[in-house]
Amino acid sequence: MKEWIGYYKNIVPEKLCDDIMNDDFGGFEWKPSTYSTHGGKNKDSSHRVVMDETYIKTYDRHFKDLSDCVEKVIENYKQIHSYMKYYNPKRITDFRVNRYGVGGFMSEHADNIHHSHGQQYGYPSASLLFFLNDDYEGGNLIVANNECKTEKSSAIIFPSNFMFPHEVKPITKGMRYSIITWLM
Repeated sequence: MKEWIGYYKNIVPEKLCDDIMNDDFGGFEWKPSTYSTHGGKNKDSSHRVVMDETYIKTYDRHFKDLSDCVEKVIENYKQIHSYMKYYNPKRITDFRVNRYGVGGFMSEHADNIHHSHGQQYGYPSASLLFFLNDDYEGGNLIVANNECKTEKSSAIIFPSNFMFPHEVKPITKGMRYSIITWLM
């Protein structure tokens, strides 16, 4: 399983990381994330996820730069998995910016896109995370029972299916920022 988890350093320029963490997103407020199903918000949501989220959409100023970072990750992933040379996602979802404070976490789950998150229904082919900072404690990312590095400006990509459940352990100090997009 571990060979399918791609980890790449220096993908997101540090200035872009800092700009996104300090952005007010055009006045949009951070909102508490929810754990949802096709039927809507799960009533046990607060036991499944504690983090705030906001989105960077196609018309937002950071979208193009992040899209370029996605392309870098895909090219790196193809170099390791040569038989994926024809893998060309048709689209990426909007970028969800995740902000975890002390006590924040995401319970183990497999990705599926729901209407409640402003996305299309369906199962993405891959999940791609960018890490904007690393000056926090806790917040370990576990993918398919593998602890993954989360260094500032790095990225992780892995298949989005039931074989790659993942979670973020509770933050014990500081604030953790990451971005997720799904490749369709």
